[in-house]
Amino acid sequence: MKLAAFALLGVVCVAAVTIIVLTFSSGTSRTAGVEAIATRAPAPTPAPTPLPRTWQAGLRLPSAGAPELISCRDRNGDGRLDGRDDAQLAGLDIALVPGEACRDPQQHADFYAGTPSDAAGFSCSAKRPPLLIVAVASAGSDLLAPKEGESIGELDMVNAIQAQVRAAGTSSLPILAASAVFGARPPQTSMEQWLTQQIGLRLIAMPCLRTAIIGHSHGGVTVTSVTAALDARFGRRMFGVLLDRTTVLYDRQAKEMPRQTPLLNIYQANEGWHGEAIDQANVTNVDASMAMAPVAPSDGGGGSALVSHKTLDDAPAVQRRVVDAVVAWATR
Repeated sequence: MKLAAFALLGVVCVAAVTIIVLTFSSGTSRTAGVEAIATRAPAPTPAPTPLPRTWQAGLRLPSAGAPELISCRDRNGDGRLDGRDDAQLAGLDIALVPGEACRDPQQHADFYAGTPSDAAGFSCSAKRPPLLIVAVASAGSDLLAPKEGESIGELDMVNAIQAQVRAAGTSSLPILAASAVFGARPPQTSMEQWLTQQIGLRLIAMPCLRTAIIGHSHGGVTVTSVTAALDARFGRRMFGVLLDRTTVLYDRQAKEMPRQTPLLNIYQANEGWHGEAIDQANVTNVDASMAMAPVAPSDGGGGSALVSHKTLDDAPAVQRRVVDAVVAWATR
């Protein structure tokens, strides 16, 4: 009797597992307003994003300029970034920490503004509106030290988006940023202010320009804060992507959310302290807990496993979902 019971239990378990596998291997399904995403079958074996020498070096389309330390723009040395340093910084007031601001600018960078993939096409006279692509990394990321932080998979997304919109006749320009201004106080809020101004000035200067802003972890908070600040004026010209957005260890409990800007909110719930849907009409929530990604180098690397907070940006299925959404929005 016991053997028969165990045999029946085994059949039930196998059937249940089969149902689960079939449910998630189909790619994307919508359940109660939340999409569930996983690797498609057959799926390629996830591979870590090769580490470039710098974040800029990881861009496939040539992009001139150089990464910089934002705090080095304190030209008058008064310990603040504002309009007295540069007329273009009017409206900013970022406090800098003595001894920490502009430290080793040859070794560290927190901001990079690139150049257009097609200079002639990056204008309002072009057939298709140009696209500004902004990628904001997680805490600890340094644009001159790709081994720091856990967001290098964002480069794969930027490269794929640039390639696909270029094929559709759209010129694009990349901006890369850390989620904090190095040497500023408070660091994350200062980056929110910096990017709000930088993106806002570009949208004002070019009325046809649209921007996709992608952020991982703390970078996801930057995305919601920046889009919320610019939402009333530019909401229809922005698209935000959140990858496991979290305010844990952020310098404040940032709760600002845009109401017009469309947001793609991708998260995972495998660790118990991440995974949060956003209940707003302008937000598409995607639970990627069943997606596979390479094990993070900081966790030993090698092989693949269910996504974690560190690896959500490296999951092929997540990258596809982000690229497809941004390209569809930018080329509609």
